[in-house]
Amino acid sequence: MDVQKQDQKPSLFLIFTFIFTWVLWLPSIISGLGINLGIDAETYTTITVPIGAFAPLLVALALVIKQKGWRGGWDFFRQAFDLKVRPFYLVAAVVIPLIIHILTHYLAPLLGFPVADTLFPEIPGIPSILIAIPYFFLMLIIGGGQEEFGWRGYAQEPLQKRMGVIPASLFIGMIWGIWHLPLWVMPGDGHSTYPFIAFLIMTTSISVIYGWLYNASSQKLVTVIIFHAMNNTAAPLLPFLVMQEGTPETAYWIYAAINVLAAVIVGFVIFKAEKKTMLEAPAT
Repeated sequence: MDVQKQDQKPSLFLIFTFIFTWVLWLPSIISGLGINLGIDAETYTTITVPIGAFAPLLVALALVIKQKGWRGGWDFFRQAFDLKVRPFYLVAAVVIPLIIHILTHYLAPLLGFPVADTLFPEIPGIPSILIAIPYFFLMLIIGGGQEEFGWRGYAQEPLQKRMGVIPASLFIGMIWGIWHLPLWVMPGDGHSTYPFIAFLIMTTSISVIYGWLYNASSQKLVTVIIFHAMNNTAAPLLPFLVMQEGTPETAYWIYAAINVLAAVIVGFVIFKAEKKTMLEAPAT
């Protein structure tokens, strides 16, 4: 285990991440609750939601710098550029989200749930798959990938040391989902069209896959950054949403259910790996 990670404080990370984000979003939250602050709440939401998404990175980096200094902060940040990863895990980071979204995209209509063909803008002569390529790189940097410095890069290791990989992953996933909760009342954000409970089930279950990928790749942050970015790219490429005003996004339950199934499969893999490690450990 990285010596630097032994002293990381996940409780402080979680507290300050919530404070940073929710205080930033507070004017939109208040406006969404029906209190007029005299601001353009939708514009404020549009500006501050992407800024809030950097909270896990900024808080984790600040905590590392406080404890280890600027050199420690740089070492923490540059772990994302460690590309010495078995190709299998890079492929898994791309393929698993695609499989989950393909299953949801094609299963939902069969079960009577409406979905859009694509949520990318229609540009004559340019297929959606080509639009998805630059979108993926955007997601790596500012569309979710950057969050993994905090959730997995900072919090995962100390939490799983205390409670095990699966419980730690489930805990992080639940907290990660709750962190998004204000988006359901903030004017101008689309999260309110789908059920929060389904979203929470999704974040909690998919975090088991994040936890497996992070640990199986020898804790290479690049794998979970790619996984996060690919999830956020597959969502508009192979949507399970309709994104029409007034239309509830009921197919989100299908997406949540498939993530639970995937988490059960991956959880079994983690359990077998942990059992094998225990059996191979020398007796003391």
